[in-house]
Amino acid sequence: MTTRFSLAELANMLHTTVEAVRAAVDDLSKRGELTAESFEYGYRNWRIAPSDTKKIQAWIVQKVESGELEIRPPVRKIRRKEVLPSNGSDT
Repeated sequence: MTTRFSLAELANMLHTTVEAVRAAVDDLSKRGELTAESFEYGYRNWRIAPSDTKKIQAWIVQKVESGELEIRPPVRKIRRKEVLPSNGSDT
């Protein structure tokens, strides 16, 4: 059985965003450049074959270098939890 990757797994492996991987997969699929081992299931979910990862990576690099695709780093969110001191009485 062939190992296949989800869009999130592939994005993590390529150190990019899921949106960039989805754009690459959608475009390559429309052009018929993905192998039959990669397939869409459900609604916009993909299982990507290892043999297609280099094509996807090359597509992303080419689009970033040409300025057609901008990959922004995720925004860091900081949450602060404030704990109120107890006054010592249980009322």
